[in-house]
Amino acid sequence: MNNHQRQTVIVILSLVFVLGSCRPPVQTERMEVPRIAYVVEVTNPLDDLFRVTVKTSGLSDDNGIYNFASTAPGTYSLLDFGRFVSSFKAFDHKGNEIPIEKVSTNQWKISRPGELATITYDVEDSFDAKVPENAVAPMCGSGIDTNYATFNTFAVLGYFEGLQSIPVKMKVEYKPGWIIATALDADTEGYYVAETFDRLADSPVLAGKLSVARTKVNDIDVEVYVYAVDTTLGAETILTMANDVLQSAGDFIGSSPVPYYKFLCVLLDVPTFQRYGLTSAGALEHSYSSLYVLPVSQAGIGQLQGIMAHEFMHILTPLNLHSEIIHSFNFAKPNPSEHLWLYEGVTEWVSDIMQLRSGLMSADEYLGQVTAKLNINDNFDKNVSLSEMALSVYSEKGGNQFGNVYNKGAVTAALLDIRLLELSGGKRGFREVFLSLLDKYGSQRPFPEKEFFEVVVEETYPEIRQFIDDYIRGTKDLPYKEYFAKLGFRYVPKKPSDDTRPAIGVTITGDGKGHLVAGTVSEEAKVYGLQDGDILVKLFGTELTFQNANATFAKLGGMKVGDPYEVVVRRGDQELTLQGKLVQRWTYHVFEDAGAITDMQEMLRKSWLKNL
Repeated sequence: MNNHQRQTVIVILSLVFVLGSCRPPVQTERMEVPRIAYVVEVTNPLDDLFRVTVKTSGLSDDNGIYNFASTAPGTYSLLDFGRFVSSFKAFDHKGNEIPIEKVSTNQWKISRPGELATITYDVEDSFDAKVPENAVAPMCGSGIDTNYATFNTFAVLGYFEGLQSIPVKMKVEYKPGWIIATALDADTEGYYVAETFDRLADSPVLAGKLSVARTKVNDIDVEVYVYAVDTTLGAETILTMANDVLQSAGDFIGSSPVPYYKFLCVLLDVPTFQRYGLTSAGALEHSYSSLYVLPVSQAGIGQLQGIMAHEFMHILTPLNLHSEIIHSFNFAKPNPSEHLWLYEGVTEWVSDIMQLRSGLMSADEYLGQVTAKLNINDNFDKNVSLSEMALSVYSEKGGNQFGNVYNKGAVTAALLDIRLLELSGGKRGFREVFLSLLDKYGSQRPFPEKEFFEVVVEETYPEIRQFIDDYIRGTKDLPYKEYFAKLGFRYVPKKPSDDTRPAIGVTITGDGKGHLVAGTVSEEAKVYGLQDGDILVKLFGTELTFQNANATFAKLGGMKVGDPYEVVVRRGDQELTLQGKLVQRWTYHVFEDAGAITDMQEMLRKSWLKNL
């Protein structure tokens, strides 16, 4: 009898004889183990709905709340998927409707859970659900269209109160001829089986007219599934592009933490993104898979390589190395971990350094990545530490700083690596410490949330406590000039850019609401009135959007330094028209080979360039 068959507890009764009399056997109530099976129908994409049926039995009064996710692992944002649910109904075994009550955005209360047999409801496709706030990034949500359907399971399925840790199963009903991909295994009845709701929620689904390609990384069976509007962007193309970086990941890890891994890719053209109204894109990691939703073209497909490297390396952290806080995830109430830097910043560092050490990047190219990250870091609040960012990530303050974990966080990891190489005489860097921690902890052995930094110090050197206090828990300026000098690289704060096009004198960021915002404004641009935080409304007479920004800025190629231009900005409730002049384009935070270096610098650089 397997985990998904009905379980019964057999109670053996004995007769109790009392002198001169006989009592009847004591009647013991049969205890039924709760069963939960989900069916998700995606056969009719025209209605933009995921139609869900939940079949269940054995519930008690303690299980009367059905919860949808407020947040989910790796998203670091409020999602509130209950917003997209409609037509929620509950029925008993005879098909009679059971009264229900919506008690909050994400919770429905079933009045008689012990009688419950079936729940039915619909979930709106989040890709084109234009919600006024807390928009769901596509890789964190669900999408359905004529030729494909994809969903994070936590975006369409809920769990009963108190039953997050019991076995569940899920069937997906999809169009004939479609291919389906997920990291779960199916039973003989076609249900995908998970030992807990957490495992189910960790397993996104992609179904549709997909192409498939396969390879091996160490002993990991890797599969790539692709739905692409441009059918020339098939799975073989994606795998060929990404295979070298995946193999370099295998070299960095030196083992096989998982038996298999699946890349689920939805590659849309820009007009489709515009039709959906999407203003963000990217990928979301899971233990045995990752889901990608990106606007791409044949020319722009190269961006996928770095993203795939980052997501694949999440098999190290947080999917294996993680805090007790996220081990059993609280989908109902966001509960941040201080160690977001480890989960995202360190993973981003790994995705770069592994390419350097495998020869896929030169030292100059790697340092160019550091330069790019420091330039982006300049646009964020220097007074928010990595720890504070993590602990406030679900608030507006922390959410506004979250993007910097991939920049400041990755550079901090790079500096920690150099410091560890220095302290160990070139024998042990951050990679080696990282892998040692993975041996000590693991997917089923979370580390203690509040003591983890002490664990890191014990695993390394007393001096690392000061590094953590200064640069992870504190806001002291990162010592990139001094640390890269230990490897024989010279730091240049500012130099003329190799890009000879003029600039408007401002870096551009997004505000998460579809606006292009002035980040760091140069002194020249401040002279004619531009300020940090201005929303850019028009440039060169063209109304600016995310979709036309590249084409609008491309006009700079036909202009020169000193040419006048006009920009319209929104500042608070005001709209201002500013007249400026195009300026010299500069590159900041440049690293160059120092030339002649000492024996110590040479030794450390050699260690830095390889997996020890």
